[in-house]
Amino acid sequence: MKQIIAKTAGLAWQSALKYVSTEGHDIKDGEKDLKEVMNVFLTVESPSGSDPILEKFADQAMIDWMRKNFLSLDPVANWRYSYGQRFTDYYGIDQIKGIIEKLKKNPESKSATITLMDPKGDGGHIPCIVALDFKIRDGKLMTTAFFRSQDVGKKIYADIICLGEIAQKIANEVNAQNGELNILIVSLHLYEEDRDKINQLLNAS
Repeated sequence: MKQIIAKTAGLAWQSALKYVSTEGHDIKDGEKDLKEVMNVFLTVESPSGSDPILEKFADQAMIDWMRKNFLSLDPVANWRYSYGQRFTDYYGIDQIKGIIEKLKKNPESKSATITLMDPKGDGGHIPCIVALDFKIRDGKLMTTAFFRSQDVGKKIYADIICLGEIAQKIANEVNAQNGELNILIVSLHLYEEDRDKINQLLNAS
């Protein structure tokens, strides 16, 4: 398993892109050509911090779209759900509220975990984020996300930003310092059609 440790979302994005570009194996997903590496463990020490790489290279429209996905109850087109719906109104259950209540009751809980999977209903689009886990250790909230799949070219930085914002909200509610974000990604991939768009970032120092 490859481990990538980075200070910010932008540095994590840059490092992950370089790794997939140099070490990725060619695969096809339907008609799409991809490079893919398997089982990457990515740690972002300050997911919500200011980031000159994102300011220069990130697609703000993608960040805005992902924030809407993470916050809105309205289904994403073709998904029939949003992450926000599954976080806060999943069959009538507010999972984020449940995490906060659990950690307030037992700050060292081992079971502050939520799922985004619906084996019965996810016949079309299966969530890329399968589960999120929150643990308070030494006064810091450590967030761990399990991704079945992650597009390193278009979306990874937006996911990191949004996960960092959710973690900060929970940390504030439970009087903990927001700590690192850990992401276990089974398939970290780059679509060949996006290579030209990310060459500037790959070559940036």
